[in-house]
Amino acid sequence: TIRAARCPAPSRPRASIGATLPEGPVPTSVMTPGVRGRRGELARSYAAPGAAVSPSEGDGPASSPSPAPSSDEPSLRTRTVRFLVANYFLVGMLSGVALAYLAPGVGATGGPVRPEFTVNQVMIRVMFLISGLNLPLTELRKAVANVRANALIQAFVFGFPAAATAYVLGPALKAAGVLTPRLVDGLVVLACLPTTIGSGVALTNAAEGNVAVSLFHAVFSNLAGIFITPALIFMYLGADCASVGSPYAAVTKLTSQVLVPVVVGMGLRAIPAIGEVLSSKPFKSRLKLTSDCIILAIIWNTFCNTFKSGFGVPASELTSLFMVLSVVLLGYKASILAAARAFGLANRDAVSAVYMGSQKTLAFGLPLIKALFEGSPELVWFCLPALMYHPMQIALGSALVPRLREFANAKEDSGRRAT
Repeated sequence: TIRAARCPAPSRPRASIGATLPEGPVPTSVMTPGVRGRRGELARSYAAPGAAVSPSEGDGPASSPSPAPSSDEPSLRTRTVRFLVANYFLVGMLSGVALAYLAPGVGATGGPVRPEFTVNQVMIRVMFLISGLNLPLTELRKAVANVRANALIQAFVFGFPAAATAYVLGPALKAAGVLTPRLVDGLVVLACLPTTIGSGVALTNAAEGNVAVSLFHAVFSNLAGIFITPALIFMYLGADCASVGSPYAAVTKLTSQVLVPVVVGMGLRAIPAIGEVLSSKPFKSRLKLTSDCIILAIIWNTFCNTFKSGFGVPASELTSLFMVLSVVLLGYKASILAAARAFGLANRDAVSAVYMGSQKTLAFGLPLIKALFEGSPELVWFCLPALMYHPMQIALGSALVPRLREFANAKEDSGRRAT
């Protein structure tokens, strides 16, 4: 036991120590817990540097074990919840297909949910209203002068890939028996879709590419896609491919379901007070969640109708489709990068072209396909390539971010023309 009289002169007044601990040894058994704690603290403060002070010197019984350090490792339940939250769209898509298989009559046309009204009329219009709300028109002016980058990206969004798929790749796949003609038509529809609104811009930003160029094409291609995508589909697959009948009927339907909601959304965003709210991160997150839920509802309804009428896509054909899309996606990105280098684009513009030229929108494309081919028995075949391509482009685009960031920050070739 430490005697206060034998301790070195404390920095505090002696009277305060004496008031706390009386002179002479005091049995710890008769001390109150507070006195024992203060005595142990005093002993540690007066001990020589490096000297050990046992728990029996005032901290309480020597037999009391010190608490084990808490582990930072999250529990299995926490890890599971985090995984489900981070991958809610994929989980929701697989769950929607499973529910459609188990009870196709619930979400099929004419069922109790009435998807012919709730999904086809209401949700699709809300989806395109959200698309209009998300289009930042102020970015159009910032990148419109970058003519070479814009021409190259649009050539890959609506030009070269769609023509190559319709006239070269598609016939070759059908002749080799790799894919059925209906899935080949789905590949053509996929190639005609606009680029993404959100993911392409986010990946460009992560790779430190030209974000202004990416934003320009996110806005321009989705606005132009309202008219160009149906026109390309009619041109490559024939005017009778859509369930709406004539091209005039298709334009009328697209104007009602697509163009008007997009224009209304853009008009609301142009109001300064509303635009400020829409640009806030919390509101953008809510819009994205709403948009994803609508897409999941469209997927569920599509597969309910498919399973109700009989699903005829074997696993072997889905595997073949995955392999074909893998080659197409890699070919997209490699050919765009090669063309960007040949065109003499700056590195940051080339990174933007790699992402925006090869991405295909599911948020805009799936409702567009649904509006064009509503009621068609071929609808699921037109949707499958887009549904499978979406997670693949996100996965590959994320994996390429470090390499493309390094490329974007590399010094330009001395002979490269400025953009």
